Parts: sequence; structure tokens; C-alpha cells
Amino acid sequence: MKENRTTSNPLRIGAVITAAGMSTRMGDFKQLMQIGGLSMAERVVINFQRAGVRDIVMVTGYRAEEVEKALSRRGVTFLRNADYAATEMFDSVKIGLSYLRDFCDRVFLCPVDIPFFREKTVEEEMRCDADVVIPVTEGHKGHPILIASSLIDDILAYQGDDGLRGALGEFRSVTSYLDVEDEGSLVDADTQEKYQQLVEIHNRHLLHPEAALKLSNADSFFDAGTVLLLKQVDRLGNVREACERIGISYSKGWNVIHTVEKGLGCRIVDRRAGGIDGGSASITERGRRLIRLYEELEQDINEFVKKRFAEIFSERDLF
Repeated sequence: MKENRTTSNPLRIGAVITAAGMSTRMGDFKQLMQIGGLSMAERVVINFQRAGVRDIVMVTGYRAEEVEKALSRRGVTFLRNADYAATEMFDSVKIGLSYLRDFCDRVFLCPVDIPFFREKTVEEEMRCDADVVIPVTEGHKGHPILIASSLIDDILAYQGDDGLRGALGEFRSVTSYLDVEDEGSLVDADTQEKYQQLVEIHNRHLLHPEAALKLSNADSFFDAGTVLLLKQVDRLGNVREACERIGISYSKGWNVIHTVEKGLGCRIVDRRAGGIDGGSASITERGRRLIRLYEELEQDINEFVKKRFAEIFSERDLF
């Protein structure tokens, strides 16, 4: 396991959400099934984001365009499992891990139909110093599962018949089973009865603070969506592909870049023309520094907001 980093250079935490499959028992499209005003897919994303996880990948397949369009503003990177109908969830996990292994120190794994695990569970897992962390409630293993990136190559190479369970079984000696009080980490949504359980869990844990950071001069020009786009440009070296990964149009992507450069008064994306895809692109050193500073400030703000929320709301009877 990698050593913990300083506050100025914290561990990079990512998440893979598998949302490629078709539900065989529910009478609805579970990825976008609405519960309390949010879809299941949105709820999983938000649970991770509340706990400070920013590098979130969703692997889509069945009705992929609908899912990607619905979550295009949620700060998610989309990858597709083109063979979703003929493959297992573990194949989608591999797609996500292959993408994140060079960018994250630890990665959460969670199917889209486990949408109501608590952010406290995610935070407790992140504090656990083990290569594999599996939450356990009342003796039952749940989600999300947290793994160290140092294990990803071995997981990708697993050829057994037991999927993710079998791959993780190779690492029992470095696995921590973390006791948590979180029934939401166990409940999926493949039956109507469990759907009702999810609604009840959701209602009990709905209230939470949200803080959105924007950088402005005369107008706002930089936010979390900007960071997501720029990171994709830097990783892929192509603006068109970066826009596709986060579910926005090519023209909107360039509009975001131009707005940032106008607001800063300097170039943050180096362009190299040519080719059918419009050439290549990369983020300048000034752009990378801006991303680092923004994320550091964003983390500080979110920690302060959560702390003050707990202090203020725990002391008062709101209803």
C-alpha cells in the first residue's frame, strides 16, 4: 500500500460505477429510475462526490446515450462496454480500472443498483489503511469496495470463473472487512420490495449541504465542470474525445476552454492542428497549476461546510 500523502499532495481517489447491464426483474430502466427526485445513477455519483471522490467513471452499455445525457452535468467520465449484452459486470469493472489505474492511488467499485450507501461509509473506508476494504453490515459484505491501484494489473489479469469476487479472493491477506452501520450498502434494486427499502433509506439521509466553487472576475469562468473537461483533454490529448467522455458537445467544450482563457487572459490549452479529429491538444503548465489550486480550495471549502453543517444541524431540531 502506498504511503499517505501530505495535505498538499493527498491520495488520489477514484470510483468505477458499473451501469452497463439490463435489469431482468425490475419493470423499469434501473439506471435512470427516479427515487426522491434523483435517478439511481445520480445518487451513486452524489454519494461519492459528497465524500470528496472526484475522479468518477461510469461504465455504460444498455441505453448508454440516455444515461450519459442524463448525467452530463454530474461531473462523470463515461466509458462504454460495447459487449454489455454478452459480458458480465466484471468486464465493465475492468474497463473502468484500466482507465483509472494511472490516475488514482485507490479506486472504489460499485454497481449502479446499490445507490444508497452513506457518505460516512465511504469516508470510513478511505481512512482504513488496507489494500482492499470491504464494508460489512450485520455480517453481510456490501458496497462500495475500495482497492489500491497497485492491485489493478493483477485484477485485470484474473482469468477465473468467479468474476470480481474471485479476483479479490486472491488478496484476502491484505483485505480489511470494515464494520459499518449502513443498510444501504447492502440493498440493490432488482425487486419492487427492495425498491421500497431504498426509498425509506433515501428519505432518512436526504438532508446534506452542497457547496459549488466558481472562479470569477467580471463573470464566472471556471468551475468543477471545467476541471473535468481539462483533465480529459490532458489525458486523451484531444478535445473532441474529451467532450465525448464527459457527455458534452464538441462546440460546448471549446466554448468552455475559450471562456476560461478569456477570464484568465492566457492560454491554458495548447493546440496542434491537423487530422480528421482536429489535431491534438494538451494543458499548459499554468492550466495544470490552476486545476491543482482549484481542487485544493474546493476540498478545504467542502470540509469546512460539512463540519459546520454537522455542528449547526446536530444541535437544533429542524422539524
